[in-house]
Amino acid sequence: MTPYKIPPTTGPMPVDKIVGRLNEIEDIYQHTMAGSLVISMIRRMGKTLLLQKFAYITVKENRPNKAIWFDLMKVSDVTELTDTLLMELTKHKKHGWLKVQFNWCKELYNKLKPPEVKVSTGTSYLPEISFKLPEFKTEWKKALTACIEDLAERKAENDEVLTLILDEFPYMLWQWILNKKVQNVIELLNLFRSLRMSLQEKEKIRFIICGSVGLDVVLNHLRSEYKYTAEPFNDTKSYVLEAMSDTDATFLCECLALSGYTFVDDKMLCIELICKQVENLPFYINKTFEILRSSSQSQISLQNIKNALNELLTNVNDDDVFEQLDTRIASYYPKTESDIMLGILDYLSIQTIAKEEDDILRSVDFTPKEVKSILRVLCKDQYLNRTINEEKRYYQFKYEIFKKWWKLNKA
Repeated sequence: MTPYKIPPTTGPMPVDKIVGRLNEIEDIYQHTMAGSLVISMIRRMGKTLLLQKFAYITVKENRPNKAIWFDLMKVSDVTELTDTLLMELTKHKKHGWLKVQFNWCKELYNKLKPPEVKVSTGTSYLPEISFKLPEFKTEWKKALTACIEDLAERKAENDEVLTLILDEFPYMLWQWILNKKVQNVIELLNLFRSLRMSLQEKEKIRFIICGSVGLDVVLNHLRSEYKYTAEPFNDTKSYVLEAMSDTDATFLCECLALSGYTFVDDKMLCIELICKQVENLPFYINKTFEILRSSSQSQISLQNIKNALNELLTNVNDDDVFEQLDTRIASYYPKTESDIMLGILDYLSIQTIAKEEDDILRSVDFTPKEVKSILRVLCKDQYLNRTINEEKRYYQFKYEIFKKWWKLNKA
């Protein structure tokens, strides 16, 4: 492709401008043809942009498996969830490809709504209904079930599958937990599991669960604090989003450079250095270009790039770029576990090579059982990589840039 102009940004962007990730999109697409998926990765790895592009491509190319992206971050209650889904589904139905009648939703709504509430008939897509009415507070399971079953019974051509991308689903659940709505969390998890099982034979619905709070964080909290024993997602596949490929990262740099940047040194050497320094992580590529604009008057040289990385790692006024690595641990884990995590990360950040598990056990002041358990958690949370050599386990930071920041600012 020919590079196109995009400004450096760490926020939302037009979906048709999102760079690369086509290999990942095809990989995820093949997974959803077989079943539902849980995508894991810490914040600022590009999960949301990837999934928005995934949904966009499936519709634009009229694929048999189409996807719809839902943002659940601001859904504060189970009574809002069905309305949030219906609102987005209605938008897509207006575009003509989503052929669903919402018969179960309409029937339930008309059955339970108060007599004085009138249903608008001004649209052929879906009446202006809301399941947030007080009369539906105890019937939210029926409302959500009706919505999903309507989708499963839609008129689909050529074995079409619909994938519902529930972005920030774990974050939504965590906020409910903090707001003392644990029972709603448990009932919703169990309901989604039940729906996936009951609708499996129809082969028309898939789910992608994704978010900055790992689903394991939510489930482990429920197990330890509320004795939750179910496995609500043991029928799904796990998918870890990695850094961009060299080709995609290079192309992203070329696109960003068109926004008023000048290469003082050789263009490809500069781009190669940027990608290498931030390990092809798209968020940090964008941050590097932002720093080059503000600190180097948009002049890209090898020295300016090195200066930008130093500023990226050490600027306390922009510390939230990496601070989430630390605050995430404090926010989502009890102190006993977070202390072990911080101790392990402090130790590994000052090591020059991957360390064998026994070395870590000797170097942190916690019991072997505790440390082994936390090492596993840190790997699942994508902080660490684990390798096995001659039946021994070795650990190191997954990304060198995270290790450098931790060593400079935390250890």
